[in-house]
Amino acid sequence: MTDKMQALPLLSVVIATYNRCDILGTTLNNLAQQSISHEDFEVLVVDDGSTDGTSKMVKSQASSLPYSLRYYWHENKGPGYTQNKGIREAYSNIILLIADDIWATPELLEEHLKVHKEHPEQNYAVLGKVLQSEKLPESVLLKNWDPFGFDRFKGKHIVESIYFYACNISVKKKFLIENGMFKEKKGASHEDVELGYRLGQKGLKIIYNEYAMAYHYHTETLSNACKRAYERGLNFDLLSDNIEKSYIFPVYNIFSLEAGFRNALKMLPREILRQCLFNKYFVNFFWIPILQYAETNRLASIFARNITYRGTIFHHVREGYKDARKKRKRLKN
Repeated sequence: MTDKMQALPLLSVVIATYNRCDILGTTLNNLAQQSISHEDFEVLVVDDGSTDGTSKMVKSQASSLPYSLRYYWHENKGPGYTQNKGIREAYSNIILLIADDIWATPELLEEHLKVHKEHPEQNYAVLGKVLQSEKLPESVLLKNWDPFGFDRFKGKHIVESIYFYACNISVKKKFLIENGMFKEKKGASHEDVELGYRLGQKGLKIIYNEYAMAYHYHTETLSNACKRAYERGLNFDLLSDNIEKSYIFPVYNIFSLEAGFRNALKMLPREILRQCLFNKYFVNFFWIPILQYAETNRLASIFARNITYRGTIFHHVREGYKDARKKRKRLKN
């Protein structure tokens, strides 16, 4: 792959990818529109074993891009291994992790670098904002459901380290190498959250910069969102086995006495409401049918709200978590 850089870049953009050829092409083109000089950054695409022509697309596009682009391919080993590969290969000490379906605004890299210049300490990271792309096909789901929830950070300067969202976060390479990298569990979910928690124990500070904007372009359906939520539940042990349950269960609103009596008591009213409105019978026989019908029926769309989508989708996280626990108990016995 070509390397158009003479000096070390100010920032390395690491993009882990897997079978997102078409979307990735636009992601790379958007990075060509940055407000900073193309010589000030590099882009590393780390391919986790794609079979959809990603390699051919990246190599053919590289010569027309104004920035330095490097491409790495390996057999499918999961997101943790893929992110770590990009981090290790990066030339800059400031690394921006974005997903392959995250489309940068022209000021994205400039805004990340600006905060790092103000906070050169090795333990400071910068979390940028992500919104759903307005270029996505219109649907009632995408209009009413916010999968990221960046509104929770409004007005905040420092956010908890657990919000180490690898879709748009920059961090110092030296701090990562010395204090922890992603766990390399194939097919895992939550690897960025788990890493953020560990780094927080080592002093990581995350500054939220809402002006470091990017847009998420991923065509979504309710059934696919529920399927991925269930998979996240199956892999929740990455969090519950590595983070104190008294901390992580309340963050994810998982009701369990393992979270401690006081935490369980605080979560009890919400749990009662959830069991009434988003139990498996209500979800499967009311919410899913009505929310799917809402795509074509105006009356049904009355029920299409962020809270109903979140309740329905998160139900599948909980179901995955329960099924994973049952499986682990069977294996122990």
